Amino acid sequence: MPRVVPDQRSKFENEEFFRKLSRECEIKYTGFRDRPHEERQARFQNACRDGRSEVAFVATGTNLSLQFFPANLLGDQRQVPTREYVDFERETGKVYLKAP
Repeated sequence: MPRVVPDQRSKFENEEFFRKLSRECEIKYTGFRDRPHEERQARFQNACRDGRSEVAFVATGTNLSLQFFPANLLGDQRQVPTREYVDFERETGKVYLKAP
């Protein structure tokens, strides 16, 4: 599958693979597996605040490298996500991510 498709919303809404991923399910952070749990938590939180993360959907084994906001062609820094997109306060022990 190509990294970018012309009509992303249509692809996401109509393809069975993406419909499975859109259901509420357990995901896990896949970065720094060799590090202690507390360090991994801190790295995950920092990465989310920076607008990126590596996660896996447990049920399907699908791994994704997320970039919440794309870099622009001029090489400027990525936009840092607000609480609207990365919400650590909604439910204790969880983070809610919203695609822009």
